[in-house]
Amino acid sequence: MNRRSNVAAPLVFLAALALAGCGATASEPLANEVVSAADELATTGPTYAAGTVLAANADLNLRAGAGTGYRILRVMPAGSRVTVRVTSGANAWVAVRFNGYDGWAHTGYLAQISAPASPAAASPSVARGAYSESRGALLARTALRRDGYASAGLCALEVSNSVERSGIVPRGANWYRNNAVDIAEYMNANPSYTGRVGFSRGDTAPSQIKKGSIIAWRRGQCGYHRTYGHIEISVDDSSSRACSDFCGSIRKTCGNPYVYFPTVL
Repeated sequence: MNRRSNVAAPLVFLAALALAGCGATASEPLANEVVSAADELATTGPTYAAGTVLAANADLNLRAGAGTGYRILRVMPAGSRVTVRVTSGANAWVAVRFNGYDGWAHTGYLAQISAPASPAAASPSVARGAYSESRGALLARTALRRDGYASAGLCALEVSNSVERSGIVPRGANWYRNNAVDIAEYMNANPSYTGRVGFSRGDTAPSQIKKGSIIAWRRGQCGYHRTYGHIEISVDDSSSRACSDFCGSIRKTCGNPYVYFPTVL
């Protein structure tokens, strides 16, 4: 199954904004042509709970359904790890996820690596408005699509594109597009809007910025544009890198920026 990458929308309408600021996913490979015979086995097997991690001890077919009559989505090489999607396996077929693909695999060539965490060990619920790791990771992953690009003065445009493409803006809310520091100043002046789009302002040092946070530098701060400043998205857990229309190091020696972290909705 091939997936074509999305192509960025034309920039004509946003050119004025894009130029005034800041100083594609390759198609996936086809399934392996070599087909494993490692699912021609028993008709019963162990039942695995959702979240269990299993490892293949032979090349193993990932199929579209629970049976050899279903098409092969991928051949998972021996040693591959998969995660059980829903409690299953009693009929010798277990629903798994492998490298982003959902399918079914025969339990005969799978061995358990780890069990899902028990409810008692699960993390406590996080209050609405607190930092959201899942939303932050999603936005960071989207922003990283610009890794390897050179700066083109399009930081405000690409940060807005990343926010919207990530899908983290709640339904019914509209992201405010503008020049780099103008976005930050609008968020500062309109905290109800900031909360509505799923962010909260935090007075955070450059060494403590959480993944997926929006970072806005003031006009002329850190050597950024004297009129428009700069805006970017933190993309790691160590507060070291950020991406806009390009990816680079977060500057640490020129004061604190505006920081807006994604919140639990």
